[in-house]
Amino acid sequence: MTTLTRDRRIATPDVLPLEPVRQRRSNLVPILFLIPAGIGIGTFVIVPAFLSLVASFFSVPLTGGAWTFVGLQNYERVLTDFAVLQSIGNTLIYALITIVPSLAIGLCLALLANSVVKGRAFVRTALFLPMTANLVAMAVVFRWMFAFQGGFVNQILGFAGFGAVNWLGDTNTSLVTLALVGVWRSASFSMMIFFAGLATVPGTIHEATRAEGIRGWTKLTRITLPIMKPTVVFASVVAVLGSVQVFDTINVMTQGGPQGSSETILTMTWKLGFGYFDLGAASALSFLLLSALVGIGLIQRRVLAGGHK
Repeated sequence: MTTLTRDRRIATPDVLPLEPVRQRRSNLVPILFLIPAGIGIGTFVIVPAFLSLVASFFSVPLTGGAWTFVGLQNYERVLTDFAVLQSIGNTLIYALITIVPSLAIGLCLALLANSVVKGRAFVRTALFLPMTANLVAMAVVFRWMFAFQGGFVNQILGFAGFGAVNWLGDTNTSLVTLALVGVWRSASFSMMIFFAGLATVPGTIHEATRAEGIRGWTKLTRITLPIMKPTVVFASVVAVLGSVQVFDTINVMTQGGPQGSSETILTMTWKLGFGYFDLGAASALSFLLLSALVGIGLIQRRVLAGGHK
């Protein structure tokens, strides 16, 4: 018995090191799954972004010649160009028009979908359909709807006794019309975010509020929204990012016109790079936008989340 026990004690150290090896192998599995995505992000996101940052300090000829270092001249030209400044102002106006209404409508739709008992799946699907639609195809549809001649909206106005409005061809209405399309699009996504956030509210909270007689607006502002603060932060950041990065609808419906009244930062960046072939200025403008987005995201997170990271 003594010999067997001693043999077992001697054999035990040879078996124990296998556990750390298995643990290390199991830790490598997630890394192996992340490698393909990491290669794709590095190849198509990080490397192009770095090259674009470098190009913002150079004059880049499209003929394939040598790059000429110009320092901050591209940034100076961008910040002093009237068309670029107009696009920045249009982007801010577009964001102001779309962010708050899309969040408010999304929250109302989420509360509606959450309160429906019968046919809840159908209601959720119907409310989320705008987000699943192809944005370019829907832009073509909206361009027909807001067309000056034969457009659906002007036909409705004609039946009501009003005159036709040049929604997309008038400098006073083009940006507002595009903003309405943006609200239609982003409200659907905000609805899904808020709907997911409502699911995180514990059932005991609802029972307690019913017992205390807290309902309606008071319950929403004093209890539900404070509990959903992370969701509100996320939805707000997504709405801001979506509003300042709008491109598809504008490019299809107005191409930034008329007279630059609906030009935004991204459409101007595209025109600088692929219309005027000024890649240096386009790179500078894109990185100014990126810096602004990072700053807005940090400030908004600090304000809405109470300064907690």
